[in-house]
Amino acid sequence: MKLPASATPPSAGVDTGPQSRPEAHVTPRIVIFDLGEVLATPPGLYRSLAACLSRQPDVVEAAYWAHRDAYDRGGTAHAFWSAVLAELGRPAAPGTVSELTRIDTEAWTTIRPDALSLLKTLSERDVRVGILSNATLEMATAARKTSWAPYITDWFFSSELHLAKPDPALYRHVTTELGLPAGTIVFVDDRRVNVDAALKSGWNACLWTSGDDTAALLTGLGLLAAE
Repeated sequence: MKLPASATPPSAGVDTGPQSRPEAHVTPRIVIFDLGEVLATPPGLYRSLAACLSRQPDVVEAAYWAHRDAYDRGGTAHAFWSAVLAELGRPAAPGTVSELTRIDTEAWTTIRPDALSLLKTLSERDVRVGILSNATLEMATAARKTSWAPYITDWFFSSELHLAKPDPALYRHVTTELGLPAGTIVFVDDRRVNVDAALKSGWNACLWTSGDDTAALLTGLGLLAAE
């Protein structure tokens, strides 16, 4: 997921600098995608949350990201939304927490049509595809029940591992779990700091800029057919 600039923690960095590209001579064994902002882009999320709370979207967004890290690392929805609501001056009523969690989870697990088409095509070509996302337990559960879940072979969520990008320990864990040489892992993420950490771990990582650029990258690696 992409944090707004005002809420990005000092260690997280921003998406700046040239795009990294996998080495041309590498034979990829798996493509791993981030979920939020790479496959799922929910433009109306903060407006929907704000509508439930009678607050301005930018105010809700700031409070949302100020408390998100612990939730993505396995914290509870109640703890997260209680902190957000307290900052917004609203009580954490069970019904409110439930509705906010539903909106949040659906937004980040509903992927774009172009992303769905890409996953389907890769699956049809027998390409191993993984998800590596800083995401909540609710998102991890919901993602595995989506229409696009059958196209994914490997799932890694920060909330289940209690490790989050860009922690080097997370990349080491994923590499070990995959049982593949690090150099055969292609990774696409929208945040420069996560891409840089993957590169330092020996992965071939690419900064996401658009669906078209990602398709061109994978075509160049021979994972998609040239048109």
